[in-house]
Amino acid sequence: MEYTMGIDIGTSSVKAALLERSGRLAGAVSKKYGISIPTLGWAEQDPEEWWEAAKAAAAEVLGVCGASGGQVKGIGFSGQMHGLVALGEDGKPVCPAIIWMDQRSGQESAELQKIAEENGFDGMLMNRPIPGSLICSLLWLKRHKPALFEQVHSVMLPKDYLRYRLCGEVFTDETDASASLTFWVAERRWCGELLEKLGIDPAIFPPVVKSWDVCGTVTAVAAGETGLLPGTPLAAGGADSAMQLVGNGVIFPGSYACNIGTGAQILAAADRPMYDKALRSQTFCHAAKGAWYLQCGTLNGGSALNWLKGQALQNQADFETFLKAAEAVPAGSEGLLFLPYLAGERNPHLNPDAKGIFFGLAMKHGQGHLIRSVMEGVAYNLYECMEIMGQLGLPVSRLIASGGGAKGRLWRQILADMFGVPVYTTKTTEEACTGAAMMAAVGLGWYKDTAQAVEEIVKLAEQVTMPVPAHTALYQENRWRFQELYESTKGLLSAR
Repeated sequence: MEYTMGIDIGTSSVKAALLERSGRLAGAVSKKYGISIPTLGWAEQDPEEWWEAAKAAAAEVLGVCGASGGQVKGIGFSGQMHGLVALGEDGKPVCPAIIWMDQRSGQESAELQKIAEENGFDGMLMNRPIPGSLICSLLWLKRHKPALFEQVHSVMLPKDYLRYRLCGEVFTDETDASASLTFWVAERRWCGELLEKLGIDPAIFPPVVKSWDVCGTVTAVAAGETGLLPGTPLAAGGADSAMQLVGNGVIFPGSYACNIGTGAQILAAADRPMYDKALRSQTFCHAAKGAWYLQCGTLNGGSALNWLKGQALQNQADFETFLKAAEAVPAGSEGLLFLPYLAGERNPHLNPDAKGIFFGLAMKHGQGHLIRSVMEGVAYNLYECMEIMGQLGLPVSRLIASGGGAKGRLWRQILADMFGVPVYTTKTTEEACTGAAMMAAVGLGWYKDTAQAVEEIVKLAEQVTMPVPAHTALYQENRWRFQELYESTKGLLSAR
């Protein structure tokens, strides 16, 4: 049996999975680690902990699947986006990795946005600089820790560090680089024009390759630590959202994906680079030839439902039982609306002061109404994100539900009714790991390109959730109320 391995470095754990040459996922293993918050608003991780967890996961998944290192013919990578790993000349991190959650570079992100606007870089970056992105964290380091900054010999994204430890070579790929906010997305190259304005040497940035390109092999030292075979080819892989899209088969225009986890995201594939001029969405390079993807990430997804269950209602039932009360409530929650902005909001409003609201409460409303209205509120907000993409000429013909929340039956029905399109799921269980392993398979020549790999590996589940036309019409009628509720109250809810 021959395999490719996918390694996905997330925010709270690293996963390793083996994909058989036939396209079947043989097994996956996860190893957890923590986040360090040395100061309020900071979020750091030790790259050495990533490496130790990755070694353990890779060795264990071989054991779980009864495979040897020699049967692994290639390895691909997936990883949390945006974060900064800075190496010194000795090849070791000069400081802990500053990850995407970090908020210390708020001033730097605002200044970068001003520089982009004044110099016409918006059309290059196609994204709003945000705290926690590689370039904002690097500029913070330059200003606040100049002694450390002077030691920086090279920078990379989190998943690139794991590949570096396996092969000793420094690379990144187009999908991850485009989320660093230092990348000319349309031309797929570093934005040297921006780096010149910032006084940062472009030589510290790694070469950029395609996600399926082989850029190193496992060294003898790394083989001894992992159980892998020396000389095993390593594909670049990509950003976790890009790898999830590949694992779900979303690479062609018309296909959208919806992830509902703690937050929620709407993602759409595109065949040309495009962006929202108000920068309410993100545009990144995709892991398929001549492809890009757009993403609208909201801060409030499953977290709103968790808040209702745990804090507001203090309901001790399991989630399946908890949601049953909402299944008996009709679409529209009998006039009850919920603004889901419990943690402010990123997209579509870019408003950190936004707040949550229940509107239209009456004596007839019970726990089931509250639950369903929260789910509908999340979906209304996601619809507004989808409208941004629709205005750019990205129609939706089908929606792939991905992630734990979106795969729930009631969630799928609400999404189908809200968007008026069929909602599908795939048989893929570890989307990001699978996408990473697929990149290795393409790099090995098992498939001629990403499109062929998707066609042969990614399979839709038999069950399709179809929209109920009456429900879709009701949600269309109610959308203006949802929008007006936000617009009419946002001034009242601003922080004082």
